[in-house]
This record gives sequence, C-alpha cells and structure tokens, in this order.
Amino acid sequence: MKSRNLLLMVLVAGIITLGSCKKDDGDSGTPVGSNGSISLKVDGGTWNASLSVQAVNSNGVINVTGSDSNAKQAGVTLYGISAPGTYQVGPPNAGNMLRWTEGLGQTDTYQANGVIGTGTVTVTELSDSKIKGTFSFTGYNTAQTSKQITEGTFEANF
Repeated sequence: MKSRNLLLMVLVAGIITLGSCKKDDGDSGTPVGSNGSISLKVDGGTWNASLSVQAVNSNGVINVTGSDSNAKQAGVTLYGISAPGTYQVGPPNAGNMLRWTEGLGQTDTYQANGVIGTGTVTVTELSDSKIKGTFSFTGYNTAQTSKQITEGTFEANF
C-alpha cells in the first residue's frame, strides 16, 4: 500500500511539474545563438541562414558564419580590416576568404581565398560591436568545380 501511495505522489508531482511549464520567452522563432543574418543567391535560388549566425572580431580577424538545419553554411573572413570599404578576395590577396557549403560531402564546399576563386566583400558598417556588408564570389571545391555566389549580404553583432 505504501509503495502504491508513493507511486501516486510521484505521478501527481510529475503532472504538476509538467503542467506548470510555460513557453520560454526565447521561443519567439528567432534562432538560438543568432546575432545577425547572412543571405545569398546560388543556383538561381535564395538562401538564408536560419539556424544560427555568429560573428567574431579578434586580433585583426573578423569571421561571420551562418548555417541552416540542412548543413548549408556561408562564411565571410576578413583580415586586418578596420574601416568600411571594398576588399578583394582571391589571388594574390592572401587572407580574406568567402565560403559556401551546401552539404556534408567532400566536394560540397566552395571557396574563394588567397589561392583559388575570386570575389569582393564590401563592408558598409564596422564598429567595435557590429559589421554589415555585401559579398559575391566565384568559389571552387576540391574537384575544381565552380559556383557563382551572388547578392550576398551579412549583418552581425560581435
């Protein structure tokens, strides 16, 4: 009899606990961990980072990366940038990098960097706490196949 009463009390306590849970204010539809946005056009379609956007500005390196739940990612990396302006990506401009990843396969990442590909990043706003701009590039994967990434935009808080 005692164990049945104990089981009943545990069951009632569990129901009360679950019933008293309310929706967290953070469940507004904004992705957890997001502090900005990245969007672009590729293969005739528009892509937006819907899962997370993160930005870091540390030791002269700015990195903005966004992703979605389908393993797609876009990234902008800039070295030594301290003011708004247009910056080149691709040989012989070592340092800056643009990246588009459309899956988990070995050839699903396309990039322009100091070795392959070409592109531009236009930073329209830069402060200690925020970066905003646009980008476009021709990126190459490990199989030397290219993709055109156009109408890229990014905005993020550090």
